[in-house]
Amino acid sequence: MPPTVPRSRFARFFYMHVGSFVALLVYAIDLARAGQAAEGLRHAFLVALVVETAYVALAARRDELKYADYCLWTVFALGTLLVQAGVSPAVFLFQNYSSAIFFGTFSLMAIVPLLLGRETFTYYYARRQTPRWQQNLPTFHSINRLMAAFWTLIFFTATLLAASAPHDWRFTALYPNLLIFVVGVPAPLWCTPLFLRFFPPALPQTVEALIMGMPFVFNSEAARDADARIQFCVSGADAGDYYLRIAKGKCESLEGRTPMPDLTVYTPDTVWVEMMHGRLDRARALEQGLYRVEGDLTMLAQMAKWFHRRIPLTCRSPRVQVGKAAFAVKRSGARRGNGWTTAVVAQNPCARISGMLPAS
Repeated sequence: MPPTVPRSRFARFFYMHVGSFVALLVYAIDLARAGQAAEGLRHAFLVALVVETAYVALAARRDELKYADYCLWTVFALGTLLVQAGVSPAVFLFQNYSSAIFFGTFSLMAIVPLLLGRETFTYYYARRQTPRWQQNLPTFHSINRLMAAFWTLIFFTATLLAASAPHDWRFTALYPNLLIFVVGVPAPLWCTPLFLRFFPPALPQTVEALIMGMPFVFNSEAARDADARIQFCVSGADAGDYYLRIAKGKCESLEGRTPMPDLTVYTPDTVWVEMMHGRLDRARALEQGLYRVEGDLTMLAQMAKWFHRRIPLTCRSPRVQVGKAAFAVKRSGARRGNGWTTAVVAQNPCARISGMLPAS
């Protein structure tokens, strides 16, 4: 899936968390007003199908369709056909077990792609909250599968609650939604760090991830008074331009070129990867001309102090936090081609990722 163009906060929130469930809310209200009567059920399904179809068309035009949209539209379409046709078992099930059916649908949405080895429903959310370079890391995929399994348990438990007392609003609405919003939604805040503690990520194998991830191992104490712009011009199969912006104890990594950099590093992708993994001596590589630098050479020596090679996974950072299956990011307003620049901000030497620079 190509990177999506950032939208307003309202639009992002609407498509990610609200839009898919408008039709479900309309269905629940309409059915409650009808007192579960068969005629009211037919009307509720028809109205909900129209609303969901309109939203699906809108989301498709904005490239915002997700698994929940397909699942809900399928249930509303199938329910409309069965109820309009007067299929008695279907009418009985939807009259009495609508909540359990919808929660069960979400359970299948979570577990089926997981069992089939396909992308899980969590990828939609993770891609919209994670820098593009992180999406290529193995940890990104592992965390998505972990969260999909966790949500499977949440939805399955909600299904059992709704089915156990189908006419008690506490079991059909209150308890399942408390489970979702109190247990499920905050889960990435503790589940992801816990996963990274027991399964620490390996040092990235790509030059883009090694450079863009440098703010995660930034030593703000060592670079407290530093004010620098460091440009990386990478050649080779994974060619690209990246730069670091260091000021006031903060470090940002961005794609593109910065005007008037203090230090410019010209390197083949393979050379930088070998140096960062400690398989190639940095000073010797510079002497042999495997990579070259321009600008303030003292800054090159300072980089070993500004960036740790490896940071304990138990450290906590006030500015680099783990979000939904991803690290939190700050988006820059600088546009680059058809995409957007993503700035990763770190203000603390403690970060939950392997370091990027070899020891001096």
